[in-house]
Amino acid sequence: MKQGMKLILCLALIFLSVLFGGTLSFSIDSDSEQELKVVCEDAEDYVIFEKAALETSQVPKVNGDLIIIDTRRLSLTLYRDGQPIKKYPVAIGTPKTPSPIGEWKIINKGGNWGGGFGVRWMGLNVPWGIYGIHGTNKPGSIGHASSHGCIRMFNHNVLELYSLVKVGTPVHIVGDLPRVTIPQEVKRKQVGKDVLILQFALRKAGFDPGPADARFGPGMEEAVLKLQQFYGLEPSGIIGLNEQYLIKVR
Repeated sequence: MKQGMKLILCLALIFLSVLFGGTLSFSIDSDSEQELKVVCEDAEDYVIFEKAALETSQVPKVNGDLIIIDTRRLSLTLYRDGQPIKKYPVAIGTPKTPSPIGEWKIINKGGNWGGGFGVRWMGLNVPWGIYGIHGTNKPGSIGHASSHGCIRMFNHNVLELYSLVKVGTPVHIVGDLPRVTIPQEVKRKQVGKDVLILQFALRKAGFDPGPADARFGPGMEEAVLKLQQFYGLEPSGIIGLNEQYLIKVR
């Protein structure tokens, strides 16, 4: 029975690794204790201390707190009830390995047992890689575009931030949107940078798709239907060429 459970857990972790486009490792010792690790885009390993909510729908809602990371100013600001309470300098991704612009959530929290890379980790629900906010053993990189996409902080700062936020805290990374080619048709359940661009374009056009999290879910579909109704188009919920011209992504 125990061996069967181990097999199921290992298969589940393999599926999650493929789904999230990064590396997840999973180990079970002789006492069947579970250890979940992540290897982020900066190639640093972290052990998850708090249970990871890997599915977006399972992430708890946190009211009042918001983290905004400004990739132009190289800063991270924690807001509580609309007021800034902490501000930190950060390192962001290079032009070739940019930090993911979008509206994410913290989905897990953990740290590095040895403290060699960075003492704490806060993972984000970015669907095309393993990105997060973490400390660093390269303090000279802070204030520069020098990471592989993760948000680096001084270790003493990340320790403080870690103690202040919970799993589920929204994290908005703002800056220049990625340049991508939009397919001629985009519909529900699709995920990617093209969906992210469309979410921002829908919002700018006055049709709120919900969080710009690169996932074409029910909120985005509802926004598309409102757009189609407003302009007298067939209410399909699918973004085709007509819709793309209307929201000015073509």
